[in-house]
Amino acid sequence: MQNQLDINSQLNIKSRVKRSPSPLASRVGDDLVLFSVNRGMYYGVPVVGRRIWDLIEDQITVSAVCDQLMREFSVDRDACEQEVLDFIGQLEAEELVVRL
Repeated sequence: MQNQLDINSQLNIKSRVKRSPSPLASRVGDDLVLFSVNRGMYYGVPVVGRRIWDLIEDQITVSAVCDQLMREFSVDRDACEQEVLDFIGQLEAEELVVRL
């Protein structure tokens, strides 16, 4: 059984996130390339990921990101939430996003 700290530390739709101040970003066509100064790695981000990156410029809940994406793209809520959580979780693991 997970303790309360583990449950609270998991990324979920109520989590507040924003971009980490350290990555460098550059648009290449419709895509985005992120460079993590901390890790010395480049990351290619497709169109929807680029939109998420735009939305997390300032702190925002994962739920609010999904709300906006659902207005802009044809996607159901469950799929959107899962994809956004997965994507932001990957960004967080690479220190490109911070949770507040």
